[in-house]
Amino acid sequence: MSAGKPETKILSVPVSPGVEDFIKKRVADGGFQTVSEYIRALIRADQDHVAEKALEIRLLEAVESGNYEEASPEFFERLRARAQKGKRRAKQGGA
Repeated sequence: MSAGKPETKILSVPVSPGVEDFIKKRVADGGFQTVSEYIRALIRADQDHVAEKALEIRLLEAVESGNYEEASPEFFERLRARAQKGKRRAKQGGA
């Protein structure tokens, strides 16, 4: 295993001919070069969705408990910058 690149595994997933056709069409129409690229994009989107739901739960818990403070515009700018930095880091790491 190389020092800078995480180990990868190859997965095999059986799909029906109809699903295979759908995947091939999405690859062609969606600007993906390979089926693997398309599947990785789906997984990243799902990871983002799970993270957003977890954040939503935490925010709702904070609001319901009264454990929060009003946020300034500067706070949101710092938060956006942190989120973008995290996205770039995750993209570089392949996760």
